[in-house]
Amino acid sequence: MTTDDLLENYVRDVVLRLPRKVRRDVGYELRALLEEELRGRAETSGREPDAQLAVQLLADFGRPADVADRYRPAGFTVIKPADAPQFARIALGGVVLQWVASLVATFAARPEGVEWLSLLGSWWVTWGLGAFWWPGLLVSLSIIAGAVAARREMRDSNAPRLAELDRDKVRRGFIVVYIALGLLGATIVLALPSLAVWGSALPAPLIGAFEFDAGFLAWRAPWVLAFWAVSLGLGIALLVSGRWSRTTRLIELLSAVGGLILLIAWLALGPIFVSPTTDSVTKLCLAALVILLFVDIVLSIRRMSIPLRAPAV
Repeated sequence: MTTDDLLENYVRDVVLRLPRKVRRDVGYELRALLEEELRGRAETSGREPDAQLAVQLLADFGRPADVADRYRPAGFTVIKPADAPQFARIALGGVVLQWVASLVATFAARPEGVEWLSLLGSWWVTWGLGAFWWPGLLVSLSIIAGAVAARREMRDSNAPRLAELDRDKVRRGFIVVYIALGLLGATIVLALPSLAVWGSALPAPLIGAFEFDAGFLAWRAPWVLAFWAVSLGLGIALLVSGRWSRTTRLIELLSAVGGLILLIAWLALGPIFVSPTTDSVTKLCLAALVILLFVDIVLSIRRMSIPLRAPAV
């Protein structure tokens, strides 16, 4: 087989994997590129182009399927390949975390005489399958973030590229996770007061373990809705704008301070749950969250103390 036959078959194998409207242009471009590269290698090695040299060139160039992917027109990508491992860890980690927490709570409140297999079946059709709402939420938020980013890139396609080092540029992946965690917390707090209604199939001790204190529901819990509303609005604004501004940083700081005050009030002004065990574990988790939130406030103040300058272009 001649070098022309080898190159022709390779190019044909590549272009047949592409949309019909781009095959001709890609075929001409790829064939010219391969011929030029083959001539360069032949000159370097001091011999005429031959089949052996062509085979080595094609092997180094890559599989036809991989080469076709390089020439394939870019479409709308929900999850970028580079972000896929991180997305998988967050999605699967959230599901596993829900499974572990719900399994521990379910079997800790296991009524006497109830078989573990029956209890496991009840858990699976409620908390087990229900945990998959988390990956679905992440995909939905990724679609929204991707659509906003694609629209912004299209609008700014003629603008000069910003330098990579830009501390005011929003990392949309973290914002998506931030919104998702906020919605998760809001869902839990809103759903737990009516656990006895929608979770009537659950054992009574489990329902009782997550019964809120009446005083907490009446006076301290409602304030968290305002905090989440501000956080959700801030997250959406950052997704749309793509950059931090002094205003959004100030809103973030005030929101964090408000959240810190709210958590301290939850810890100090009485029980959260009727069950002492559940209340103690919850307050321990909230105490850790208070520490993390305090650190975040300190970092936010430091960021605001640094002048916001336009990035280099």
